[in-house]
This record gives sequence, structure tokens and C-alpha cells, in this order.
Amino acid sequence: MNQLDTSLGIACLIKPTTDMVELTLAANHTPRRHTEYLPYPDLDFVEESLQSYCTDEKRPLEQIYSRRNKTFVDGLPVQVIKIDAERIYNPVTEFLYPYLYTITIRHGSAFEWTIKKRYKQFHELHKALSHFVKDQIGRSLSSLNKSDLSEKKSNNDESNSLIKKQDTQACFPTHNERIEFINQFTIVERCKILQDYLNKVLKHAKFREHIAMREFLEVSPLSFVHGLGVSSKEGAISKRSNDDFRGRSIFLRVPFMFDKCKMHHGQKWFILKDSYLVYMNSNSALIGFPMLIDRAFSIEQGFRKTGTNNGIRIKNLQRSMIIKCEKEEERNEWFESFMKAKNKSILIEQHPFNSFAPKRQQQYAKWFVNGQSYMEAVAKGILAAREEIFITDWWLSPEVMLIRPFGDDSMRLDNLLGKRAEEGIHVYVMVFKDIVQVVGLNSWHTKVKLLTKSPNKKNIKVIRHPDHSVVPGTESSFLYSHHEKTVVIDQRIAFIGGIDLCWGRWDTDEHRLIDLTDENVTELQLPSETTGQPEDEKEKEQTTVDATPEIAQNADLENT
Repeated sequence: MNQLDTSLGIACLIKPTTDMVELTLAANHTPRRHTEYLPYPDLDFVEESLQSYCTDEKRPLEQIYSRRNKTFVDGLPVQVIKIDAERIYNPVTEFLYPYLYTITIRHGSAFEWTIKKRYKQFHELHKALSHFVKDQIGRSLSSLNKSDLSEKKSNNDESNSLIKKQDTQACFPTHNERIEFINQFTIVERCKILQDYLNKVLKHAKFREHIAMREFLEVSPLSFVHGLGVSSKEGAISKRSNDDFRGRSIFLRVPFMFDKCKMHHGQKWFILKDSYLVYMNSNSALIGFPMLIDRAFSIEQGFRKTGTNNGIRIKNLQRSMIIKCEKEEERNEWFESFMKAKNKSILIEQHPFNSFAPKRQQQYAKWFVNGQSYMEAVAKGILAAREEIFITDWWLSPEVMLIRPFGDDSMRLDNLLGKRAEEGIHVYVMVFKDIVQVVGLNSWHTKVKLLTKSPNKKNIKVIRHPDHSVVPGTESSFLYSHHEKTVVIDQRIAFIGGIDLCWGRWDTDEHRLIDLTDENVTELQLPSETTGQPEDEKEKEQTTVDATPEIAQNADLENT
């Protein structure tokens, strides 16, 4: 019998322990195995600034209407400052993704928000960015990683090359938590790897503005805009194309049982702010109809109320809308966000005169009695505009002088708006579309005249409203005309009331009966100064003076 080697027995005892240690080390060093590097599409890390004007680290409102579809503020970094993981999973649907990651993101110093994602959503983001890089470079990531690996082997410098690549490029773990045997001890390093991946990706402008990255971070072109408030929640949700669904007839409900039917649901990007809900097209940045959180704001869920699974019915004073989430968890998150916004809003209470806005104390306001002071203030407001000018009128005369007297025609309304439009200010005008046979406001002349004042930038937009048509089902009206008379500057200064920017509205304390002539006369002539006038003009004035008492007497008789 051969004598047994004592070292062999010790080796047999140590072997299982060594295997477990190697397995643990392999799990703790994820970057060395099952990783994929994401190269940058180019080396241009500095994006071109689109707007020099920026207030409080926010994007100007003008960029929304230019529809450049940009999200983040130029020159401000986007950083993931923390990622925490929590083991919450469904043993059936979330078996491969047991951890829920809470990600804290900071943009500049004014914005900080948190999102919750699973590894599956990280992987979908990496996949979308990989396809983007493939289209930009013309090679797939697998071929790039293989070529890098062969190059490293030929140079016999694998460790140094690996460290250098980890420092420069984003490294993504391609296996989920189950396959990688991630546990409570190794999840911390996993969070650091994902945080490093996101921060390296966010350094590049093309990755940062990619549609997949924006959806992952739950941001949009309306997230960081000056004056629009902070977003409570954002995300892509399916919206029903027909908002008039009542859910009472089986013939109306049957089509909506097929939830995947695109004819009835179109996906939009929804943004919930502190006082309103708005949706937009993610690709074109076209903004849809906003819904105020007013006193009639209500939300309902359930198939009976919405006619679809995981749906939410939203209603206010203006409209009713039904949205559809993909999962019940997502629907509950949106429903909770709607309830929080409703409970915090000051617009849901009953206000005096059934107004949508509450009574506010100590507000900056000024009363205008005469057209002279009003039009002068409007002219100064137009000159002070930085982004946009919004005007609604029943009658608008492009040739009206706003400041009188003035040495030239620069204070004429059309010239003033044209000057600001060519300087980059967006001008939006809505006037009543008059019926020529009834009242001759010449709104067509107003539209043509204003549009010709911005030939290069084309920053003046004019709408004549409403259309007068007898075709059933079309928007038309013969019984009313809108009488809004407003001028809004940058959504900061609003002129409201009953003074149109037209002929016959400019007056002083003298309350003269005629508007100014082309000579821009600012004072009425005394009787002694009218000796040189033609006799027919004197007769017209005298006839008017004599007829005034008779007209007043007839009006009193009609009232009695």
C-alpha cells in the first residue's frame, strides 16, 4: 500500500473554499466579465448653443416654439449623483430583475429629481444608444469590442488597455442580477457601475439629447423652461384619439377592448406641472392642448370609467381625456401624482364670479382710463419683449400710431411689431374674422399687412377666427364674435380690458370725436383757427353739432 500524501488531503479540503472565493471575486468584479463598452459617436463633447439669453439656469420659452426639440440647458452639466437599490420584485413577472433602482439626477444647480428604474430599462437604454452608435459609425458594438480585444492581445497589455478604456468609455454590464448572482453585498458595486455608465454617457451631447435617454430620465423640452414651473411627473402614455367616449353602449365599448389597436390609442409625452397637464409629440416637440387643474378637475380609473385596462379618465371645465398606461403599477403612479397635484392646487376651489383663477392680494396692476396712456404702455412693453408677444383683438388697425406725437413712423403698430419680429421675437396675433357684409373690420388687410412686416424671419403669425361656414360639423358662428382685447408680453406682463389697437381708440382727457389724420395732428384746432377751412367742411361740423341733441332726445324716448 502506497503512503498517502498529507498535502493532497489538505488540497481537497481547500478546493471548495477556493472555488467559492473565486466565484465571489468574479461577481464582485463585474467590469472584467460580461461587459460591453459604448464608444462615443464622435469626439465633439461641446454642443452648439442655440440661445444666448438664459435666466436662472433655465431655457427660454422661445425655444419651445422654435421646435428645436432640445431638452437640457446649454452649458449646464447633467449628473447622476446617487443610485440606490431596493429588492422589490414579483416572483412571476420580475424574476430576472429583482432590484428597483432609485436614481437621483442633477441638472445645474436649479433642478434635481429622482426616477425609479429596473435593470431591464437600463438595458433598453443601452440597446437604443448602441443602435445609434452603429448608425453613426457604421459598425456594431460587438465588432468594435472584438477588434479592441484582439488589439489588446497582440500588444500583450490587456490590463493597461482595460483600465484606460474604463476611464474613457462607458462600460455596461450586459447580464441581469439573476445571471450575475447579485446579492445584498455586491449590489452596492453594481449601483456604482451603473452610475459611472450614465455619467459617462451624459457627457456627450448626442447621447444626452437622444430620445431614449430623455425617456429614461423622464424629461422633455418643457422640463427646464423659465416660467413653466417644475414637472411633477413625465412619461410616455397612450392617449385615446376620441375623447368623447361615454362607455354606455356596448357598440362603443367593443373597439376599445383591443388595447393594442393604434387606431384608438396614440402615444404622447405627458408633462404634469403644478397647475396644468400638457402633452406633446416626442419626435416633433409639437405641443398639444393643455388642461388646467381647475375647480372641475377630476380623475377616475377602472374599465367601467375608461373602457380600457389601466386607463385614467381626466376631466376639467374645458374637456375630457382618457389615457392608458402599460402596467397597473404605472397607472397607480400617475393616479397618485394627479391626486397630489389636485390637492396642492389653489385653482380647484370656487372663486368669485365663477373665475378659474383665485383672488390674489397685493398684485402689481395699473388702471388705464384713456387710450393715450394705454397705447404708450403697450408700445413700451413691445419694445421690452425678450421672447414673444401675444395679441388678441376684435379689430386691429396695423397703421395706428401708439405714441403720439412722434417724429417718424417707428411707433406705428405694424412697424413696431415688424421690427421686433426681425430681431427674433415671436409675434402671435388673433383677430375676429369679420363678415364683410355685416361689419367691415378688414381683417384680411390686417393679416396681410402684418405678415409682410417680417419677410426674413417670418416670426409674425396671424389667425382670423372663427370661420363662417354653413357646412355641418365645422367650426362656425354667425351669432357671436369674440371680444378679447389682450396683449401679453413674455407671459409676464398682460394688458387686459376693452381697448382694441385700432382707429378711434386713442384719446385723452379731452375725449375728441375723431382719430388723428395722416398728418399726425395731436391737438384740436380752435374755432378761430378754422377760418381757412372750406365752407363745406364747416357745414358738416355744424350739422353734426346741431344733430347731437336730437339724437340724444330720440335715444331717451326709446329707452322710456
